[in-house]
Amino acid sequence: MKKWLRHRVVGILFVFAVAIGLSGFAIAAGKTEARVTQAVHDVRLLASNSTTRPASVGDNVRPGTAVWTASDSRAELAFTDRTLARLGANTVLGFGEGREFDLRNGSILLYLPKGSGAARVDTAVATAAGASFTAMAEYHPKSLIKFVILEGHGSISLKHNPGQARSLHAGQMIIVRAGATKLPEPQDIVLSNLIKTSPLIAKFPPLPNLNLILREAENQTNWPPTSPPIDPTGLNVRDQRAAVRPRP
Repeated sequence: MKKWLRHRVVGILFVFAVAIGLSGFAIAAGKTEARVTQAVHDVRLLASNSTTRPASVGDNVRPGTAVWTASDSRAELAFTDRTLARLGANTVLGFGEGREFDLRNGSILLYLPKGSGAARVDTAVATAAGASFTAMAEYHPKSLIKFVILEGHGSISLKHNPGQARSLHAGQMIIVRAGATKLPEPQDIVLSNLIKTSPLIAKFPPLPNLNLILREAENQTNWPPTSPPIDPTGLNVRDQRAAVRPRP
């Protein structure tokens, strides 16, 4: 009888452990998968085996997949933890494990809610990273990368010289030229102009933390910047007119 009970308990514990392991795997997998919530005009999914198909709302985007947008097109992807990734026109964005994004061309907006962990955006020039923030990145091969913080804090480092790094806070932008060996200082920008004019904000539903971004914009009027602010409205405009990639 005791032997039977011992085997019974061991069996129950084994099943319980397997169930926990599978649920943990499912949660981990869910955090690395995204779902297409907007696909305007010509948006496509590029699988790792080079197959391409049109993207539709509701499609799952798994690690190893890239999202491609044509001219005058845009897309939005949502993760299970409420993280959002928005793509502007003429953009190619690859999805890696965890929160690793490979920006090969174009512009993106990332919204990471509190508790969602950190994210990293890789380009051939520099790597931008942060956690619990809202940021934009624009990259044009052999030209430049722009990195803007709308809310929260982030950092950027040179791809081939990680020791060269800069920290940014809300209302700052940094522009890194291709071939740079040293990072410039971040510049103050006019957040209110960016909020009104950027297609990554104006042409999508309101961000979940829009009130926090608006508060940061209001704070700029109360605290004079250390240098004259610049108008960042060119973000996501250049990719509309230049660097148009051929269709996949």
